[in-house]
Amino acid sequence: MTMTQMNVRIDGKLKDDVDTVLREQGVSPSDVIRSLWRYIADRRQVPRLETTTEEQARKQRRMRRLTMIDASSGLIQEELLRAGVIDEDTNLLAGQTRQDIRADVYDQKLDDYLNMARSV
Repeated sequence: MTMTQMNVRIDGKLKDDVDTVLREQGVSPSDVIRSLWRYIADRRQVPRLETTTEEQARKQRRMRRLTMIDASSGLIQEELLRAGVIDEDTNLLAGQTRQDIRADVYDQKLDDYLNMARSV
């Protein structure tokens, strides 16, 4: 195999920060680059890389959605109570966690998909 040298321009502080991390983990910059190139060649795609800012924005969006779900479940419970369908002691979530509810939603979506595939 023929080896090729690559030259890359990068911010000096960023390079120093990453070099420190790599040294602590016993990995060289060349090892990381070769692994990245192998990953891209094998999968024919660039891995999704997030900056800290992007990750924080994603977490904030997720928290906003969860807050909206909590608020919505409260509104639904109020309307059902007002309509006389449930009483004040009824807990619609009945001890379920958000993960339980999310799993139920995904299970329902999977069932819907499988039923759709069968009916075609």
